[in-house]
Amino acid sequence: MVDDQAESRDQLVRLGHLASAVGHHIINAFSAVVSNAELLRIATQEQRERPSTFDAEALLEVIIRSSLDASQVARRLIDATREVTSLDSGGDERTPEGASRALRIDELLRELLELERGKGDGRIEWVDEFAPLPTIVGDPCQLRLLFGRLFENAREALVGGAGRVVVTCATDDRGWIVIEVADNGAGMSADVIEHAVEPFFTTKPGHLGVGLSVANGIWRRHRGTFALRGEPGAGSAIRLCVDPRRSG
Repeated sequence: MVDDQAESRDQLVRLGHLASAVGHHIINAFSAVVSNAELLRIATQEQRERPSTFDAEALLEVIIRSSLDASQVARRLIDATREVTSLDSGGDERTPEGASRALRIDELLRELLELERGKGDGRIEWVDEFAPLPTIVGDPCQLRLLFGRLFENAREALVGGAGRVVVTCATDDRGWIVIEVADNGAGMSADVIEHAVEPFFTTKPGHLGVGLSVANGIWRRHRGTFALRGEPGAGSAIRLCVDPRRSG
């Protein structure tokens, strides 16, 4: 029963962050629609008053592409929520806790890495390089979900399910916490990096493509920054930074 409640809570948390990411995506798409439609209207008026060369087709292409993209993302959100909307909605125990408190991310990461080492057949080497970190204000349930997504992403990047994942955490010269999850897997192209945190973007058949979008949403709500780097065949890394004085 406890496990079912925890899974229900995690599904609702994922849905909340995913809905937020989709909302931002749709807002940006319709902003492009409105701005290009406005340019088209102004240009059309000027064309009537003073004929000139004017590429209406290019603006219309942006409007159509942005509209189709927004509608497709909304449809995928509906598909993604079917699993969650089937849950029993009664009772406070099935809502996200939202219990932010002071915590040590290095201690949380150690706990999660021990769980990862206990999984699988031992073909993945999980390496931790931790320096002591100051406390931040955060929601431990959401942060577990965040790092679970990052570890899952690293596992799936390893060729043949075997390789090395290095998790580091330290503070930089500014006093910010810096966390990095790096793998020696297949790597990412520049185009994949550009779109990786968009909702429903995936290069993996059979995947929804919401893991990094959810992770990014959680970390941004903790007032952190989220960055990716990598090259094809040279592995990839996800870098999280946060000012512990402004977290929460």
